[in-house]
Amino acid sequence: MKWNPLSHPATDLAAGASTDAIGVWLRIGLLWLVIGMALMPAGPSLNPGKPYQYIVLLTLYVPALFALTRPGQAVAFWRQPLVPAVLALLAWGCLSLLWSQTHRYGDEIARNLSIAVFLYGWFRGTGNDEAVIERLLTTCAFALAAVAVVAIAWYQTHPNADARQAGFGVMSNANLAAAAMGAALLWLSVWRTPDRRMRVAKAAAWVVLAMFVLLTFTRSAWAAMFAALLTLALTRHRRPWRSGVIVIGVGVACGLLYLPSLIQRGWSLRPAIMQGAWDLFRAHPVIGLGQGSEFTIRAGKELLTHAHNLFSQLAVELGLVGLVLWSGIWLAVAWRGWVHRQQPIGRLVLATWVFAMIMVQFDLPHLLDSPRPGWLVLWLPIALGFALKRQDSPTGDDGSR
Repeated sequence: MKWNPLSHPATDLAAGASTDAIGVWLRIGLLWLVIGMALMPAGPSLNPGKPYQYIVLLTLYVPALFALTRPGQAVAFWRQPLVPAVLALLAWGCLSLLWSQTHRYGDEIARNLSIAVFLYGWFRGTGNDEAVIERLLTTCAFALAAVAVVAIAWYQTHPNADARQAGFGVMSNANLAAAAMGAALLWLSVWRTPDRRMRVAKAAAWVVLAMFVLLTFTRSAWAAMFAALLTLALTRHRRPWRSGVIVIGVGVACGLLYLPSLIQRGWSLRPAIMQGAWDLFRAHPVIGLGQGSEFTIRAGKELLTHAHNLFSQLAVELGLVGLVLWSGIWLAVAWRGWVHRQQPIGRLVLATWVFAMIMVQFDLPHLLDSPRPGWLVLWLPIALGFALKRQDSPTGDDGSR
């Protein structure tokens, strides 16, 4: 099989050379969106740096906005699953800027717009074609695995003060790096590869990514990866229980091996942080403080600027309105993944949802944000859901490995 992540079948959303050129540019932009965040230097607070953002702008945002102006494109995008609800959430976030205490109103609006444009860019760039999506995600996974090899080698000689593995750029934080590498590991775990050399390459990349996640010592990522792989195992068409037993055995063995490290760090102030977030929420329960509002939570001797929990953070910033909107979207993502679990993309959506649901309870608190590793487990499953097709009866083969 000739491996070209930029190729696209003839059944595109529209015909014409210019349209095909836009599709190629969008796929380049989607590749850069993922790979670039693992390579390019980060800005303040591990935000994406300007060079990375400029390339995303030129390769993804601009062509996506140009394609969106073509007749019928906005309507076609609006009809995609969950898009109206997502746009309502983004609009509420922008509306909340009227009472927000942020000093970066333009940045907050740009963040919400970037999410909407990313979702459309995925819809238009992949054409909801599973073969294109598989090539795109597999290419990204190989690139992240290569970065993981370099990062592991680098941190063996230049360790962090906390001795936890991390990546580069916006992935210089162990938790963020674990989220991105864990997502890439799931991308390699769904589709069966007929070519033997490709199977070997995917297996090697899978091992590297798993080792990277393990070395981050991010407990939420460990639990999330175990649950996600167990989900993939139990939704296999062939011998699911045998695969489940293997995952459980390996997970228990790793847990026992690293049990002292797991216990030593305790609760990491999470109960106190949640209490602080609850106090902030009660002050403005319906509309919240507003998107991007700056606040602090005192937990013991620490003074924190976010809630360490996505749902708590969302409740504090956007109140019950935002929390209900996102909860409805997020539950719908899980339901669609479960209904379409016979399909590879459905299994991937479901497994990624499980992975994210565990991680965001302790890390990845920001939902409405610039492109960061959290996008790969929160917004990407929504984009993948565009490709889920109605299925009246189980297929003979789910396409899993």
